[in-house]
Amino acid sequence: MLATDELCEKELVMHKLQDMGLDQISNWINELPEDKWKDKFVLHWPTLVKECGIRV
Repeated sequence: MLATDELCEKELVMHKLQDMGLDQISNWINELPEDKWKDKFVLHWPTLVKECGIRV
């Protein structure tokens, strides 16, 4: 996966969370490093991972 693909996925997840009214989690993801955000998101919010359409 290219870095731009990773960034696009991160932005899509952040927008989905904002649509769900979860702005603080979206902001948390925004602050995480590009190479670690997905692992931390999966670890801390497994239910939201499914809602956001991330494949693990």
